[in-house]
Amino acid sequence: MMKILKYSMLAVIMAAVLPTSASAKGVVLPKGYLFGFIANFTDSVVYFTDVQEVDSIWYDNSSHFLLGRDIYANQLRNHFTENMKMPHRTCIVSFGLSRKDAEKKLVKMRKLYTDKKKGNYEVRNLNENQFRFSTVNMEESIEAPMTKAEKEAAKEARKKAEQKAKAAKKEAKKARKEAEKAEKEAAQARKEAREAAKEARKQSAKARKAQKDMPGQRPLDPNLPPAEVEMRE
Repeated sequence: MMKILKYSMLAVIMAAVLPTSASAKGVVLPKGYLFGFIANFTDSVVYFTDVQEVDSIWYDNSSHFLLGRDIYANQLRNHFTENMKMPHRTCIVSFGLSRKDAEKKLVKMRKLYTDKKKGNYEVRNLNENQFRFSTVNMEESIEAPMTKAEKEAAKEARKKAEQKAKAAKKEAKKARKEAEKAEKEAAQARKEAREAAKEARKQSAKARKAQKDMPGQRPLDPNLPPAEVEMRE
């Protein structure tokens, strides 16, 4: 289970961080819609926040990327560390320019963890009364325009990230198949054990009946195992 969760989370993280190149073309939008995903490789419990309306978000028109996403993720991580006493969480923030767009992304991501065919995860919700994103001012943090070499490096990094995400998805599928196979083998072993125990009881009852039907023989102890019953005979 943990192996499956690890690969599934890696695929989600890769998908979330691919378009991370920010430029100086950031603009402030009146509002945006964010939600968070929180998990840990050591257990199967995952959290989702509600879609929240956040004022004055910084948005990169060229990359269509939410600026300061790592800061929003840190807000979530700090909440789990300080208020929920759950450190070392992996926190991912996704957003949409409209509530409908953000909710569509949330439904799609939740489905990865509520589909029992993909693993048994416990999905918990974090509402706005429990956690609330705070507006991030990126006015002094906008990055300078990327050079040609930096763009090429970013392109190569995205390519490698896509390859890793694809490999992680493949490993997750393989891990699920191995888990299903192990469960089938365990079920078969339990079935064979029950059948063996049933047959042993049947043979023991048969031996006791045969002993009872033989005149002059001391009745067998009903608690004797089948092997000892045969020796008595």
